Amino acid sequence: MEPVSAALIGPVCLLALGGVVAAVVLWRRLAGPGARAVLARSGLLLATQVALTASIVLLANRYFVFYATWNDLLGNDPANVHVQHVQPQRAAGGLVDRTITGLGPERAGRDRDPAEDGRVDHLKIHGIRSGLESDADVYVPPQYFQHAYAGTHLPVVLLLGDGEPAGWLRDARVPEAARGVRPMLYVMARVQGPAGCMDVPGRRPALGETYLTQDLPAALASLYRVPQARTGWGVAGFGGGGQCAARLAMLRSDRFSAAASLNGRFDAPGGDLYGGSARYRLGNDLLWRLQHLPPPPVSVLAAAGGSGPHARQAERFAALAKPPMRAGTSFVDGPAATLAAWRGHIPGVLAWFGDRLRVPPGE
Repeated sequence: MEPVSAALIGPVCLLALGGVVAAVVLWRRLAGPGARAVLARSGLLLATQVALTASIVLLANRYFVFYATWNDLLGNDPANVHVQHVQPQRAAGGLVDRTITGLGPERAGRDRDPAEDGRVDHLKIHGIRSGLESDADVYVPPQYFQHAYAGTHLPVVLLLGDGEPAGWLRDARVPEAARGVRPMLYVMARVQGPAGCMDVPGRRPALGETYLTQDLPAALASLYRVPQARTGWGVAGFGGGGQCAARLAMLRSDRFSAAASLNGRFDAPGGDLYGGSARYRLGNDLLWRLQHLPPPPVSVLAAAGGSGPHARQAERFAALAKPPMRAGTSFVDGPAATLAAWRGHIPGVLAWFGDRLRVPPGE
């Protein structure tokens, strides 16, 4: 179903304007005693009020996008997401099943065994709520395919980065880093700077937060055994993705219960992202939130290089955190300007999530 457009908003606004003009011009003509005159005036006022209210609501929804489509408003689309499989990819061993990339050595006469090596799926997701289309890589651990885990829901860690999702596979080597860690699904997604994880208002709003917190989880739930409860979801990121990870956990603690920020900042992102609203800008300053708003019930790992502005912000962020929020710091030696430089620390970050994410009984 198409979103509400100017083709509807324009006529409704013209109808409201016509109602106001008609009320001014016809008011005296409709005056007089009797029920007929009273009903005529009442009907004119009611029609004008309805048209004015409808035009204001449509204009506000056009700007802030409370409801992206008619299905969203009426609740006729339970999934609110459409997952589109991309064309076949070539892996190390040749052409594999459409969105599935095998891991591990080839075995004589048969394909790679995901129950031994895990699997990487590539998804192209078109979000119904956000209107955004983006790629995601999903590393599915071998336990997911093993008989002992049949029907078991695994926790999910969303990994954000400024580059391609495959950067986490190439630079952080997630499949290798996940060995020995509690089985979890790792979803690698791309964000374009801080705006990539924010709902930016305006005439053409960008709904990155809606995509990451509603469309993407709905897509995953339609394809994998993932938990519904927030306690089974975490988010991590590097650089701008690290800033996004901390922000999403603090502002959307209904979706995420833990976050790790690698070399990310905690103040408000710069740029024209707030529609001129100083209040909205403050709401995206995580340091300000910790000082002036109740803390959310989340755990955050603030990791940074051993010196510099990122390290100082990480220390201040952790110092400001109060229960029920928990925040810790982790500092690494040497340059930490690239995700590859963090490769040796990624297993510890994944283990940190494994100690905190929980799937409720019955899921």
